[in-house]
Amino acid sequence: MKKICVVLVFLSLVGVKSSFAQQSPGSLLISGGADLIRSDNSGLFQRSQIGLEGNYFMTHWFSLSGGYEFNSNRNNQVTLGARVYPFDPVFVRARFLLGPNSDTSLGVGYSHNLTYRLRVEAITDYYIGSNRVGLRGGLAFLIN
Repeated sequence: MKKICVVLVFLSLVGVKSSFAQQSPGSLLISGGADLIRSDNSGLFQRSQIGLEGNYFMTHWFSLSGGYEFNSNRNNQVTLGARVYPFDPVFVRARFLLGPNSDTSLGVGYSHNLTYRLRVEAITDYYIGSNRVGLRGGLAFLIN
């Protein structure tokens, strides 16, 4: 319950509307990415985590998300969360990682448009339960 309260307070603090975001209500953003660096890795390529995520935009600055995390040496996890775009191209996200080793993550990301629909994303996540940090890179595709 404490984690849920922290996430809700976090999202409400950054919930500033943006007139610059390209997403329209009802749009869907499909993204995939891999953790490039994690603070719980003692060496390169000892642990990998790849995520797939869908974001449904409720407004042009707020989306709800669901996804799946594939882990190389842990159980895979389902994710539920949200993104807030205080100003484009920066977003803030919060996610619940459900399943074995469940956790909550808060993150800040940057999205660079390659085309109107295709984006490159970089995201830094802080995992509250495990006290870890990860840096993720990936691609996203906008569907109107």
